[in-house]
Amino acid sequence: MFFVSEEFLRKYMEDGEAVQTIGEAVPLGQELFEETGGKREFNERRRQERGREQS
Repeated sequence: MFFVSEEFLRKYMEDGEAVQTIGEAVPLGQELFEETGGKREFNERRRQERGREQS
């Protein structure tokens, strides 16, 4: 079982096909999640923020 958006379903029912790829959502050469920094960096920032709150 899978779920699709109403917009996707409507387009599929109208045209008989629908193209939905990451290439359409994010232009070539750009990242989907540009400024996340990864889990390690996130955890380090969170520890620093929590340390400031407790001080």
